Amino acid sequence: MPKFSKEKRERLRALAEGDFLTTKDPNIAAFLSRAVAEKAPLFEDAFGGQVTCYNAPSSRNLDEIDVALVGVPFEVTAPVRAGARFGPRSFREWAAYRGPVHDTWKTIPFELCSVADYGDVGLPSPHDVEDVTETVTEVFAGFRKHGIAPFSIGGVHTMSYPILKGLTGGEPVGLVHIDDHGDTARGVFQGGEINDCCVFLKAVLDEAIDPERTVQIGLRGALSNVWEFSEDSGMRVIRMHEVYDIGVEGVIEEIHRVVGDGPFYFSIDTDGIDAAYLPGTQFPEPFGLTSREMLKIVRCLRGMDMIGADIAELCPPYDPHGISANFCAAFGFEILCVLAEAHVARHGQRRKTHWN
Repeated sequence: MPKFSKEKRERLRALAEGDFLTTKDPNIAAFLSRAVAEKAPLFEDAFGGQVTCYNAPSSRNLDEIDVALVGVPFEVTAPVRAGARFGPRSFREWAAYRGPVHDTWKTIPFELCSVADYGDVGLPSPHDVEDVTETVTEVFAGFRKHGIAPFSIGGVHTMSYPILKGLTGGEPVGLVHIDDHGDTARGVFQGGEINDCCVFLKAVLDEAIDPERTVQIGLRGALSNVWEFSEDSGMRVIRMHEVYDIGVEGVIEEIHRVVGDGPFYFSIDTDGIDAAYLPGTQFPEPFGLTSREMLKIVRCLRGMDMIGADIAELCPPYDPHGISANFCAAFGFEILCVLAEAHVARHGQRRKTHWN
């Protein structure tokens, strides 16, 4: 084979000049230059240093936060496997390798909003479901008062009830909900009225979500009759067998039709995703969404008025190789981009994240 010509060799060597952060995109270049100047831990040694969600600065100063990344180690109502309380910790570990620039949209959340890792919600009585529920409600009511969009990592799905209760203050919003279960069961479960099976029924009764602007995606399994309240109340339930029939494009059409232009909350239970892709969940189920389907659904929410989001039931003890946490952190960055863009659209202004 002939060697490179002199001209080709010189052209390739010229293209290789620069450092690790060299890029032709002026917006990305400006951000990276600022991040380096502020000593943002975006490219630090992976084996040391403080670990935060997407390397965002740590802060609890609500006056300076637009988007809060929050751990909610809520586990008192876990019906099957234990360990979801460690979900936020595992998520942070893998989120350190995601971002800071969206690979397709080129969105940089840190250029749009003041993003901060709020840390974990402190739970002084972690085995008292009523106390935990009240504590979480108060924290998210504080976010509401300050106009903060929270992105929460749990924790069992019960956490979404007090999150919505605090965040909406009784002004119902829409809901896009991915799950194996409808979480709208009636009555008492495992001896408690606040439980992992009635999350969104209670949110409806507290007027935190509007059932007629709610879409539930991926429901399946032997206890499907338990979630009759979902359909009876007016929710659009797209069970997994219907997902097979209408495809992801059909699901996306229904999300836009039902939720519309109004504010909505996005809630993901990790068991909505097939256990082959995400085994580290509190209640694994086969026949769920694939990783590609999940990505398409998350990306279809871009341009919609998302006020907050959560990922529930990541269960690290059943995720020994970090497959599930890595997956959650990856589509979690997609959510962060959508949430940051929605916050700017809602408030009509930008405020950059600063590390010092």
